[in-house]
Amino acid sequence: MSEKEMAMALSEALSENEELEINNVRTFEEAGMLTRDAGLIIKLLDGSEFQVSIVRRH
Repeated sequence: MSEKEMAMALSEALSENEELEINNVRTFEEAGMLTRDAGLIIKLLDGSEFQVSIVRRH
């Protein structure tokens, strides 16, 4: 599994979780971030936002 595939899988899992107060989950690519890193931007209902980078360990 690649970093981008992991980002997509995590995005789907977070979006489906109704217990978390998540407003929106986007991958870095979907958000148009100028980076080669894979990751997620998670925005909560209270307006706070988190960026999570995904790095594969070899």
